[in-house]
Amino acid sequence: MRTSGGAVNSRVHSNVERDLISLNNEAEESVDGNTMSQFQSGEDLFANIVGYEDIKKLFQLSLYSKERPVHILLVGPPASAKTLFMLECMKLERSYFTLGSHSTKSGMVEYLFEKRPRYLIIDEIEHMPLKDQTALLSLMETGIIAETKFQKARNTQLKTWVFATSNATERMLTPLLSRFLVLYFKPYKYGNFKEVTIHLLSHSEGIAEDIAAEVADVVWSKLKSRDIRDCVKIANLAKTKEDVKWVVETMRNYSRKPKEK
Repeated sequence: MRTSGGAVNSRVHSNVERDLISLNNEAEESVDGNTMSQFQSGEDLFANIVGYEDIKKLFQLSLYSKERPVHILLVGPPASAKTLFMLECMKLERSYFTLGSHSTKSGMVEYLFEKRPRYLIIDEIEHMPLKDQTALLSLMETGIIAETKFQKARNTQLKTWVFATSNATERMLTPLLSRFLVLYFKPYKYGNFKEVTIHLLSHSEGIAEDIAAEVADVVWSKLKSRDIRDCVKIANLAKTKEDVKWVVETMRNYSRKPKEK
């Protein structure tokens, strides 16, 4: 029995040592060439976002950081630009997107070991269970990921940026919150909403500007929505302004669950 236990411990130690030796160099890497080229060729990563030039610059400074990643959390109501920033970050090479409500500690840890993402993007991180939030603490602070399961232990070291959004911060662990650069967003006003909608639909979805303007108007006034994602859905269903009005009216007619008799 002693021999067996010693053999297991020896194999575990050997595996951990091998992982640390073979993978430690990644912690010393600077921003990868793909990211650098994206910014050097017109800094167009956030071209689909209207305004927020100061926030764009903060993201660029974070991505350029050579010493250690600077993690960014965008906090605000659903009707704000924070999700647009996450969608843009998903374009980065070696990025991984997840919803806080869909994450699991074992799944995330397994992915980090296997895929070694450079950018971890989390939407609505406040819905991530507290036990799962702890999986991020070591990654964000030291870059070290460790797991012990079924008498097997493994460690690795990553250089991973974490970009996340949250509607509020009350459900987040205080130590996790402290590891972020936290930026608070305000909800859109009508002028901003329309400008952003027209820009996004015309540039990203290939929608004519007059149709995009109509979509923004009816989503704001008829649906009483401030969610850009509603605009994208409607725009991809409609070919004319009349189509836009019909789609929105249909959505309104079926927007409430009928009462049971």
